[in-house]
Amino acid sequence: MQIEFLGAAQTVTGSRTLLHHGDKKILVDCGLYQGSRELRDRNWAEFTEAPDIDFVVLTHAHVDHSGYLPKLVSEGFKGPVYCSQSTAELCKIMLRDSAHLQEEDARFANKKGYSRHQPALPLYTSEDAEAALRLFRPVPMDTWVELTEGLSFRLLRAGHILGACIVQFSMSEENGVRTLTFSGDLGHGRQNVIKGPVAVDQTDYLVLESTYGDRLHPREDVMGIVKEQVHYVKEQGGVLVIPAFTVGRTQEVLYMLKVLEERGEIPNLEVYVDSPMATAVTDLYMRHKDELRLSFENGQLQYPLEPSSYIPVRSVDESMLLCMRNGPMIVISAAGMLTGGRILHHLKKRLPSRKNVVLFVGYQAEDTKGRLLQSGLPTLRIHHEPVEVRAKIVTIESLSAHADTNDLMDWLRQFSHPPKKVFLNHGEPQSIKALCYRIRHELGWDVVVPSYGDKFELGTRS
Repeated sequence: MQIEFLGAAQTVTGSRTLLHHGDKKILVDCGLYQGSRELRDRNWAEFTEAPDIDFVVLTHAHVDHSGYLPKLVSEGFKGPVYCSQSTAELCKIMLRDSAHLQEEDARFANKKGYSRHQPALPLYTSEDAEAALRLFRPVPMDTWVELTEGLSFRLLRAGHILGACIVQFSMSEENGVRTLTFSGDLGHGRQNVIKGPVAVDQTDYLVLESTYGDRLHPREDVMGIVKEQVHYVKEQGGVLVIPAFTVGRTQEVLYMLKVLEERGEIPNLEVYVDSPMATAVTDLYMRHKDELRLSFENGQLQYPLEPSSYIPVRSVDESMLLCMRNGPMIVISAAGMLTGGRILHHLKKRLPSRKNVVLFVGYQAEDTKGRLLQSGLPTLRIHHEPVEVRAKIVTIESLSAHADTNDLMDWLRQFSHPPKKVFLNHGEPQSIKALCYRIRHELGWDVVVPSYGDKFELGTRS
């Protein structure tokens, strides 16, 4: 077998890894690049011969792992897409939303005339997304599924978001059986909503994420920070703007607001979720209780994921009206890294006033607007216009759904035998370098750091 790294190599977006097994090609994850223009431009380049791919296996539904699928289908891919049941249901929401955002961004660019191309075109359309969704084939967890003779895979819980999986391949050949494991995005055991990852006993080869390979999540008083910001905007008559990933982070934030409200620790402010997708995802979470670690009594959730003054915002017109409203109130919107979506309109309106707060609750990749805001820039360009930054900028570091460096090392220490080789991906260079050092020096394992386009032959266990 040959493994080819076509995405998330020394960066955290655009996850795409191509496996060559005999005459079969299997793509593990099919994600969008996000962040800098250089990275986003890769979405427009044909990265492989789409019709030649036989199967796609998804680790989870985040668009940096699934969001390129409609483009792949538009270029000729016709094979099955395997994933967990929850991931398939989430992708129905997320790929449709991603296509809609692509179309909306193209329309907005044409209206404002800032596209480098005339006319601006979406990366893919809603029709492409629907075609991709028809190819999904959900499979049960922890069950071996045969892709082709001598090649099977199974999915194991990764503990990152709903439906997120570790993917393990088993390859039978004349000279033995080999296993290749993709960690996917690993979680940890400290999330309020989702259960943590399962242990893997052994594998011959391991592809390991390294998003937080160089740092620890601080053990913050998260509830206290949220409480402080809610009281601040209440007193100032301002708006608490929370950019949040629609899957996972929005549900964590809603849970915390509900708990604080039930305890009487925050005032009862209106909580607007300005993301139809986040609203649909929250409903989906509640239909998959077996994956949640929340407390249930007689089948009922002790703290539902909806504060009492929870108001979903459906239409674009409702969103624009919300931008014009005065506080105090709380607005949760996407995209979590400020890469697009309705959140940009809220920031354009709220950043110039000191009475408002922008509360980051998720990772901000390099070169994203979120990272730029965190760096303390006095102005931020939104839709090609400079916006003054006077609002209070607050970041919660410890809410990440990714394992930190100690979590990753603890997960690795559960292996009964060391892998023959560990490939580090899905991390920025400094994170990969730090984790590579720890694995080599603390565990003595062989570690490889692939670059974009690198190919490796996988031999049998020695």
